[in-house]
Formats: sequence, C-alpha cells, structure tokens
Amino acid sequence: MSDKQRQRMAVEAARLVSKGRDMATARFRAARTVRREWVPENELPTEHEIRQALGTTASHTGDRFAVIAESARLLTTLRYHPRISADDGLEHALIVFATVYAECPYDEELLTAALLLHAGLVIDRAEPVAALQKTLAATITPRTGWLLEAASLAEAYAADTLGQRARHRLEAHPDFEQACLLADAERKAAAGGGEDPLTLDEAIAVLRNLEAEETDHGGVDENPTA
Repeated sequence: MSDKQRQRMAVEAARLVSKGRDMATARFRAARTVRREWVPENELPTEHEIRQALGTTASHTGDRFAVIAESARLLTTLRYHPRISADDGLEHALIVFATVYAECPYDEELLTAALLLHAGLVIDRAEPVAALQKTLAATITPRTGWLLEAASLAEAYAADTLGQRARHRLEAHPDFEQACLLADAERKAAAGGGEDPLTLDEAIAVLRNLEAEETDHGGVDENPTA
C-alpha cells in the first residue's frame, strides 16, 4: 500500500472522528472507503496518524476553537479509565467544564483547560500533559498550558500529599485558586458528581463568545483621560 493511500485513509478517519465516530470504527470505515476491500490491521492508519490528520484539517480552517473541539472529541475513545466515571472521556470532560463554568463563567483560558484536562491521555498515557502541550502549542495559551499542568498538583495539594516546596510554589502562583477550582471540578466528576454537562458544541460556543467579548472589551477605553 502506498503512503498516499495511507494518508487518504488517515484523513478520512479524521473526518469520521470529527463527526462523532470512535477511533476504532473510523479506522476500519476509512479503510473500506479508500481501498474498497479488507485491509490488514498493520496497514490501517495509526491513532497518531489520525490525530495528526485531525490537527492538520482543523488548522487549515484558521480556527483554533476547531482544533480545541477536535482534541476534545477524541476523548470519546477514552473509556474504562480510573478517573473516568462517565461513559467516555468526552462526557467526563464536559462535566468538568460545566462544573468550572458554574463557578467561573468568564475565564476562557481556565474553561479551555477544563475541557482539555484529560485530552493528553489520548495522545500519550505516560506523559499526557506534556504531549498535549506540545500538540496544541500553537492553539492554547501559556496560562492554559500551566493550568493543565497544575491541576494534578492542586489535587495533591488538596490531598495533603504535595511536598512543602511545591506546595509553597503553588500557593504563591497568581492562578493558585483557579488551579484548585479545576482540581475540585475533576474530583467531583471522577466521583460521579458535578454539574450536568453541556454538549461539546455548547462548550465551544461559550469559549468563542468569551474570546469575542474579550476582544470587544480590549478595544474600549473604559477610563479615558481628558
């Protein structure tokens, strides 16, 4: 099989995932669409190749929220994980998002971190946060990246298992309270609690609106001088 055919299968699988298909189903259906015959497992596009195709497709739109949505949608493939009490990782993420949104509805960077909190597990289960930060380096802000990293520290802080130096560093950070809010929402979702989830489209609409409001607000001088 040519590299071109494999890439076509990866792009087709990415299209199916973006429409809500799980990764495994998307791989096989894409193979049948492109090759029109049975394809051996070792010739199917890998999940990494499909994720790359998703990122490329979304990036071509110039819309960072499309990239965030596709990254979150991949969480539908995350099931039976110790931290996931919902049917899949996306539903869990949407519960975390809704729980943070109920407490802090105007912080787009924090809400983005809430939606993507476990998205790195789809990329690399050994180093999920680092993998996600690398994959979305051009999409998320440094503050969102820090919140993703700090969530686990805030969980350890709440459990009183964080070392003294790390504890002091976390307490001194200007986003300490936001990290704790994120960790608390995660704990509630993992225990089967939290707020009723929004849909992914609703969550992305919230993020878009917040960015638009911030852009509009940034263009207005609220304290003009004479």
